[in-house]
Amino acid sequence: MVRKILFAAALALPASSALAEIDILSVTFTCENGVPLPVSYFNATDGSGAAATMVDNTLVAMRQVESGSGIRYQSTGGEGTYILRSKGWNASISYSAAGAANEQVIYQNCSSR
Repeated sequence: MVRKILFAAALALPASSALAEIDILSVTFTCENGVPLPVSYFNATDGSGAAATMVDNTLVAMRQVESGSGIRYQSTGGEGTYILRSKGWNASISYSAAGAANEQVIYQNCSSR
């Protein structure tokens, strides 16, 4: 499982980050109804970042993207986009189907405290 997450995150990082030193931080958030959400963050020394998690038994790799507040990661490719938002000790994951106007919240009120 850890190998899959590492591989997925490596794919999400830009090619220039492949040679950079990468800090890895694994956090397990607890979401509504006690649902655990394990997330691994990968931060390269060049400032790029990635995250990986499991959603509905599927490994989701995401790249860090610009955020107005907190940190935001988005998956690329596929039929839609997974979005991980975190700020401080809190996080949420949503999904936006291709062409859809609204995101569907998958995990909310997640806390790592």
